[in-house]
Amino acid sequence: MEKGKLIGQGRTSEVFEWGQDKILKLFRTGLPKTAIENEYEVSIHIYKQLNLTPKVYELIEIDDRTGIIYERINGITMMKVIASKPWKVKKEAHRLAQLHKSIQLKVDFKLPNYKIRLKDTISNTELLQADVKMRLYEYIDELRDDNILCHGDFHPDNVLITKNGDIIIDWMTSTQWNPLTDVARTSVIFKFGVVPDKTYLEKQIINIIRNKFYLEYIRHYLKLTGVKIEQIEQWELPVAAARLVEWLPKEEKIALLNFINSKMKNINNIN
Repeated sequence: MEKGKLIGQGRTSEVFEWGQDKILKLFRTGLPKTAIENEYEVSIHIYKQLNLTPKVYELIEIDDRTGIIYERINGITMMKVIASKPWKVKKEAHRLAQLHKSIQLKVDFKLPNYKIRLKDTISNTELLQADVKMRLYEYIDELRDDNILCHGDFHPDNVLITKNGDIIIDWMTSTQWNPLTDVARTSVIFKFGVVPDKTYLEKQIINIIRNKFYLEYIRHYLKLTGVKIEQIEQWELPVAAARLVEWLPKEEKIALLNFINSKMKNINNIN
């Protein structure tokens, strides 16, 4: 079978029609095959355990690229709902918090360890000095371990809202460790994400909506779990440092570096 028309794309992949009721998620050249295989295996397990992902069919090679065949889901991303109906910000933020809590379970299958991944990722950035990296490794070791499922990139663009329920996509970065790491990454995305290719006024409006969404999301998560905001904030430093290796706008990386430098000063003062 040949791939159909392009129906979506992101930084790591393109999505094509594949017959009547399936899609092909075709990953971009240069992406490690181990990461793609991880998404494939995890998606199968999550589908069986939580029924919150599209059904997974097969891993294939096409056009010298690797792809995964998924069930086609008729739905709309939470991000598009917020953008088109901003008055639903509170409702959708609460939905995101509830979904995040619902996936934070012990899993009965093997997953990469988030602690190891954080250290490996931080080691690959050229934006931090070696001594800063060493202090970050020590900081990570001081944080509390756990073996709970972490999505690794949990945000409104990775949630599909359908008439049959909510679906969570893009499990490539999933790991197991302390679930607050996952919440901290969502927080860092909301706090430092840059709005590209918009006018000044459009950016201001988007930022107001985004800030409102984040506050509602985090408040509801704290309410659902009994966690304190300080417990989440302590994970933001290593998560922000790891994010420096991603394909981000220069402005966002500068904001992340300023945040990291500020946090590192506080750590050094304490010690």
